[in-house]
Parts: sequence; C-alpha cells; structure tokens
Amino acid sequence: MVIPDGVAERFQENTALNLANTPYMDEIAPRSLIGLARTIPFGLPPGSDVGALSIFGFDPYIYAKGRSPLEIAAKKVVPPEDAVVFRMNLVSIHNGIMKDHSADHIKDQEAQRIIDMMKKDFFDYLRKNNMELYFGKSYRNYLVWRINDREREEIILKTEFTPPHDILGKEIRTHLEIYEKFAPELLWLILRSQEILKGSANSVWFWGQGKRVNLPMFEKIYGKKAYLVSAVDIVKGIAVLSGVEVIDVPGATGYLDSNFEGKVGAILQNVKEDEVGFIHIEATDETGHQGDREKKILSVEIVDSKVIREIIENGGDDMRLLIIPDHQTPCEVRTHVGDPVPFLIYPCPICGGKRCYACGKNRFTELQAYSSGFIFDGRIIMKYFLQV
Repeated sequence: MVIPDGVAERFQENTALNLANTPYMDEIAPRSLIGLARTIPFGLPPGSDVGALSIFGFDPYIYAKGRSPLEIAAKKVVPPEDAVVFRMNLVSIHNGIMKDHSADHIKDQEAQRIIDMMKKDFFDYLRKNNMELYFGKSYRNYLVWRINDREREEIILKTEFTPPHDILGKEIRTHLEIYEKFAPELLWLILRSQEILKGSANSVWFWGQGKRVNLPMFEKIYGKKAYLVSAVDIVKGIAVLSGVEVIDVPGATGYLDSNFEGKVGAILQNVKEDEVGFIHIEATDETGHQGDREKKILSVEIVDSKVIREIIENGGDDMRLLIIPDHQTPCEVRTHVGDPVPFLIYPCPICGGKRCYACGKNRFTELQAYSSGFIFDGRIIMKYFLQV
C-alpha cells in the first residue's frame, strides 16, 4: 500500500498527477481498478489524522480525537490520561505573516538544538504550568499539558487553534487572539519563542490538540501482520498504536530528498507472503503546501520512478498494490481539502487484471478516477483491498 500524502487535487486537468510523467503507473493503470474514495467523512476536518485513520480502516468518527496524541505515540511517549497533547511547529513568521509552516524544512539536528534550548529557557514556566516539551522530527514537535481543570480542559480541546499551513502568506494577528482568549499560557510561549529564536525557525505554533487514544490491533482485525515505513509521526503513531511494525529507514526526511529507494527496499525485504507493507510518502503533501506546482509534479514523478517502479519490478507475481492518498492538498489553496481522492488497486480485484468493465483507464489521475463511477467509503477500502 503506497500512500502519496496529499497528492490528490481538485477534478481538473492541471493536477500534478495529470501533468507528471508517470510511465510505471501508466503501465499498470489499464489492468487496475481506479476510482474515488471519501477518506474524510462528512463533518470532520480534512486532516492527516482523519484521512490516515480512514485508510487504515479505523473509523475517524470514533478514533479521531486530535492528531497530536497519535503523533507523539510514534516517539513511544505515553501521555498521562489527564494531559492534552499539542503539536508544536517550528515556523517562520516575518512582519506578522506566516511565511513557512516548516521553518524551511528545518533539519533534525537544528530542531533538536532549538527544543533543548527552549526547555532550558522555559524551564520555570513549563514546570509552573505542568507542561513538557518533546522533540519530534524536523519542524514537528510536541507539548504535553496537564491542565488540572476539567472544565477548562474541555474548552481548550474544543477550541480551533489554526494549523500554520492553513494561513501561509496570511497575517497571524487574528489567530493569536484565539490563544489570548482561550490559552494565554500558549501565547506566552509563542511570544517568548519569538524573542529567543533567530533564523528560519523564529517562532513556535500550537495546534492539533487532543487526548490519549487507543486503537484496535491491525492484525486482529485483518488477520495479517503489517509493516510501515514513513518519515511522518502521525502515520507512525497510528502504526505503533495498532501494532503495525514501524521500520526506521536512514535518510527518510519526508521531503524531496528522502531515501525513497531505502523505504521501498525495507518493505520488500521484510514483508512476507500474506503480509501487508505500507509506504508513506510525504513530499507530495509538502510541495502542495508550498503551492509549488513544478515541485509537486517532480514529487509525483519521484513516486513513480523510485517507488512504483521498484514495487512492480521486485514485488513478485502475486503482489497486490493499492495507491491512495489520505486527502487532497491542491497547490492553489496550499492546504488540505476534504473532497474524495483517487485510488488504484492492481491488479483489478474483479477480473485479476484481464480487462473488464471495471478497469481499462489509461492513467491514474483525478479525472480518470471520477469518470470510472466507482466511489468507495474510505473507511472500508482496506477491507476491500485485503478481501477480508
């Protein structure tokens, strides 16, 4: 199962999937079932937590309690039951404008240094407010806050703190007012970070809050052992909580410079007959957030040439493949969208790839998926793929 995060865009011709040169996906498309899946159920925000839970087969209506507790699980951190976990992005803010939600994709070593520095500078304040900071990966870091006031905790859990990737190129002033009204402790940390941080990461930003969650075991539901490679904690956290074995691959960065071949190789080496391998790709999402059409096209071509090609050539004759993003991240809006996403199952589960009424599309694109007429609930796509 390949998850090109956020690769999908709106149903038009100038999408990255449509414009990219993808000979390997083109090769298998005519013998595949191609359709649409609603990975973001109605009424839920189009976040990676909701989309990823759906395609793993875990109902987001039940288990989507905030993305940060899922993410921090990837670090084997078990928050107290009475704690609220926040994502703490390292961001770039200039003249009151959110310039970059990732601080120019800050490297792990520099991010770790910044978190260590903030732990020392904020030590007394963090201790007084029952807070702890945790390094995650790159710009993705975490705050665990024991609020000790049930009523206030409920208010903070329900407050919509704006994700930084939703306000790229926009003023932050009105969004800071939300912190001032509902969580002045977080506003203090934001403003203090702006005093001590210099360079591409010149502020922190809190969002995605939630409480500890427990997930069912993947193998118990599907009867199959599973493995995952990813550079992103939200996906790794879901894996950890559901008993999917996470394989750490050196050089997996979550961007265009990631070790794509190493990720595919790790799955092909570990996954045995009747087991499941997940390969999560983040570059397709990050380039969408950047609004960079050329880079997003490049990310699709990398997925095709370095991931899909390796799977086709080395996956074996009995290999089955599902390609599905967790949500849309159109370049023109630079954030997540909850519309249905295209999926591809190879070979076609109806005819085995021999060509039937269900297959025959010549490319894996949004418009081709839309024209197929097949629309799935994203929460059952895993069961259909595995024929459980």
